[in-house]
Amino acid sequence: MKNLICTAFILFATFTFAQTANSEKVSAPKIVSKLKMNTSYKAENVEVKLVEVVSDSRCPKGVTCVWAGEATVLLDIFKDGEKLERKKVTFNSGVKDIFSSEKLSISGYNVLPYPEADVKINPDDYYLQLEVKNL
Repeated sequence: MKNLICTAFILFATFTFAQTANSEKVSAPKIVSKLKMNTSYKAENVEVKLVEVVSDSRCPKGVTCVWAGEATVLLDIFKDGEKLERKKVTFNSGVKDIFSSEKLSISGYNVLPYPEADVKINPDDYYLQLEVKNL
């Protein structure tokens, strides 16, 4: 009798787990690329270059601030080798659209490294996290 109850419990648990596992939707992981200072990222016929970090007023780690701050970068956008625009993008929260077309979407996630109290960031150490999607 004890074996029958154990077997029934195991079957019930297995069935319940299988149902839960099949009903959850899994999305593909986002692949984020690093765009270092004065370098370019090429996708399809589009190229994005991180030219400069114009300002970085983000609240440093280890400090209490009234305002979270923001980081602003200058990007050069090229298409088919020709410069389309110089774009100023401010990161304060959320994902920022950098370039989009019918075939391609390039978004910016974050400017890193994040400031720390009493630590000066070398301008060449900055980089931008990009997500590139083929549509």
